[in-house]
Amino acid sequence: MNLVNMFKTVDWFLAVNQNLLNDYPAILVAHSHLQSEIAIIDDLTETQAQGTKVQTGLKSNEKVELDGVMIKVSNAMGAEAAATNNQELKLIADWPKSLLNRLREGDYHVKVQQVYKVALPLAIQLSKWGVTLQEIESLNTLSDSLQKRTPDIRNVKVVSKQASTELRERISLQNTELKDTLDKLMKPLSGINPTLYGQYTNARIVIDKSASQSK
Repeated sequence: MNLVNMFKTVDWFLAVNQNLLNDYPAILVAHSHLQSEIAIIDDLTETQAQGTKVQTGLKSNEKVELDGVMIKVSNAMGAEAAATNNQELKLIADWPKSLLNRLREGDYHVKVQQVYKVALPLAIQLSKWGVTLQEIESLNTLSDSLQKRTPDIRNVKVVSKQASTELRERISLQNTELKDTLDKLMKPLSGINPTLYGQYTNARIVIDKSASQSK
């Protein structure tokens, strides 16, 4: 971040003094290249900053909603099993709330799909126990959506990690480019226009701003 701030300071310096540098096309080309690199670095910084907070929050909300529907549908199935003395249905409906958070994701999905597939043909019977067809269908849609959240979260992490790697490489290359090209192009100005060159060297100073620094 400190290096990028320096890049942007140099960019600003070159922009405001462009009229004094028009006789040096190579400096203008180097400035254009610096601006392009800053734009790429800003894009990579934005990508790197993308966290998993949004996807994780959505996943948590969907899990809570799905848990609620699972309990409601399972209770209705349990009541129907008791009313019809259906032992198989009773076993499938035996779904205590305490198990919801103890199952692994894959096992949880399997159980939800089991309840969904058994409840769907019983939609009419379960309606008298307060369960709607829409709620039964939501077992499937919410479960599928929840399954997709985990790879989405992993993908965000992968993209962010790759952006971090590219960002470090890009900043390092641009820092070297400044030393090898622009610094050498500006050096003769120390005799031609000492004031301008002094301002450039000041712009090239990297100010170390730590994360814990107060405003």
